Formats: sequence, C-alpha cells, structure tokens
Amino acid sequence: MSSSHAEAPGTRTRRRIWVRVLIAVIVVLAIAALAAGIAVARLSANVTTVDLGADEETVADYSGSFDLLLVGSDGRDGQGEQYGEGGDVSGARNDVTLMLHVNEAHDRATVISFPRDLLIDFPDCTDTETGRTVHGASGVQFNEALDRGGLGCAASAVESLTGTEVSYAAEISFQGVIELSHTVGGVPVCFEGAIDDPHSGLVIPDAGTYDLEGEQALAFLRSRHGVGDGSDLARISSQQVFMAGLVRKLQDEATFTDLVTLYSIADVATKNSTLSTDLADPLTMVSMGKTLAGLPLDATTFVTYPYLPADNRVVPDEAAAAQLLELIDADEPIVLDASNLGRGRTLEDGPDDAVGSVPDAETDAPDSEVAALPEHIDGQSADERTCVIPY
Repeated sequence: MSSSHAEAPGTRTRRRIWVRVLIAVIVVLAIAALAAGIAVARLSANVTTVDLGADEETVADYSGSFDLLLVGSDGRDGQGEQYGEGGDVSGARNDVTLMLHVNEAHDRATVISFPRDLLIDFPDCTDTETGRTVHGASGVQFNEALDRGGLGCAASAVESLTGTEVSYAAEISFQGVIELSHTVGGVPVCFEGAIDDPHSGLVIPDAGTYDLEGEQALAFLRSRHGVGDGSDLARISSQQVFMAGLVRKLQDEATFTDLVTLYSIADVATKNSTLSTDLADPLTMVSMGKTLAGLPLDATTFVTYPYLPADNRVVPDEAAAAQLLELIDADEPIVLDASNLGRGRTLEDGPDDAVGSVPDAETDAPDSEVAALPEHIDGQSADERTCVIPY
C-alpha cells in the first residue's frame, strides 16, 4: 500500500524531465565555457609578441582614447616564392604604416597614413628582438624603420612624428593580408577604369566595383605603378579607398557581433602578425573590436601625414602636421572636400560631394566655427564612396 506522501506518477515524470533539462543546460554551458577557454588559449598560442616598453593600458578596463599602430611588412621570409623569397629582396620594410586614434568618447576616429618615402630625423630606438640600441640618424627614409630595429623602431619613428606614445602595435605579413581578406569575404573597391600592373600583379579588366580578395587584394594594396600618378602617395590614396570599403562592409554585415567570424579574424590575425605585449591580450582585442564596431562612418577619417616635396622623396610638413595633430587631440571634426582626395582616387558620385567628418548640426560646431584644416591634407571618410583612378 503506498504512503499518503508518495508523489503521483505525473509529478515524478515532470521532475525527471526537469532534471534532464537542467543536466543538459549544465553540459551545454560547460562545453561553451570549455570552447571559449580553448579559443582564448589557441589565440594566445598563436601570438608572437614584442614589448614596446610603454605604460600598460587595458582597453577592456579603459574608457578613454587610445592609439593603435598597424604596420604592413614587405618581408619575404616565409611568404612564398611569388613574393621574391630567395631573390634579391632581403630584410623587411614598413611599406604601409597606419596610426589609428580613437577619441575619448569612442565616437570619432582618425587613421593617419605615413608615406614610405618620407625622409625623417630618425630617433634612437630599441630593437625589440635583440634589445640593442639603434642610434638615430638624419634624412632616413621612413620605411627603413622595421629593418633598423623591428616594430619597436617603427613605433619610435611614429612617436617622434606625432608626439604620441605607442602602447598598442601590430605588424602584419603579406600572407596575413591574403588570409584576412578571405576571412571577411572580400572588400568592394570601385575602379574608374582597367588596370594592368605587372609589378604587383594587379589586373582589373574594366571600370566597375570588384570584391578584392586573397592574392588580388594584396596585389591592389601593393600596386603603385597601376594607380594615380604611379607614386607611393597615389598608392596611399587607393589603400584608403580599400580601408573605407572594408570598414563599411564590416559594419554593414555586423561582423564585430558575429562571434564565429570575429574568432576567425582574430585567429588569422594572430597567426600572421607580431603584436605588442599589451595588444596580445584577447580581452583587449575584443574590447577594441567592440569599440570599432560602434564608430560612425562619417566620423571615421583617413588622412595622409602632411608632407612637402623633396626631389623624388618627401619631407614632413611640420606646420601642417602640428595643425592636424592639434585638431585630433582637441577632438575637432576633420572636414575634407573633393579637393582633398589626393592623387589616386575620385568621388563615385561626382566632384561636388563633401568628403570627411562633416559636422553634425546638433553635436558639432556650425561650419563657420569649424577649425581650419591645414593645406594639402589628403584623405576621405569611411562613409564616402570613392573610386581608384588607373595610372
């Protein structure tokens, strides 16, 4: 005979079901936690780091402004025969050098491109691999920084030009560019006409917009003889067209909120990059990604570091650079127009469109109060759709 306190059969069945559900939830959470731990461990294992000697800042706990140096290396070691491995190209140069500044409110960003042919008074720096001191010199071409002493010397060169301490820095290889462009599914770039550049291998059959991916993306970013007037300055303009297209695509497709894609990007980046110690923290990278995801396109501006001609090279335009950096430090909008497009691009919608961080009527000063932009500043904002001009 059953006890008066015995459970009814239906109650026992429901309890067993809930126990099973609870166990299933615990198992799923455990697997997710394990997968996250493995992902973080794997990313950490991928990383090659260098210590820049800067004061440590963790973006995950830091709500102010930050600066990130990104260097594209032309080093051939491990990059395959198609890039001259074993040929007459030795060492590595920082042929692409970008400095990203994000303001304190995380609603405005500026990316400065430094010309590879810029002649500078190179400061003393520390080789990040050997620890040796590399003594400064006058009239050194900017893209020799990596060869002089690695990422640390590239950071020192940027610091000397901007007065900004570099805490976060990354050096990416040819293969890294190829794999990253595959991971994001290509970057849309508009061309005014056909290009056939045998030096970089870039072939664009006709005018139009093309999704550049893999080898073609790298060929485009390296192409100098195929764009604008055939100069490195024109190449910077076309690289900024690419970067603007990349930012638009990442935001349009909500890439920074897609954990699978975000992990794939981080996995590729860490395998093909050298990172500063502070940047190598996965939490820092995630926090930066979240910040970049929320930046307004019209307040994300790409500019070229101000320069003056010097025979077949260029030298810093110190007065214009001081003005530009003062605008950035003061968090002033950088207002560009069609006259600022530089040598390698044109507006997709015609010459009368404004380019750059145009002030918002409710949040910024009216046009009459906007700080004057230095002369000869080339650039565009991320929301502007521009086209590459063939050589």
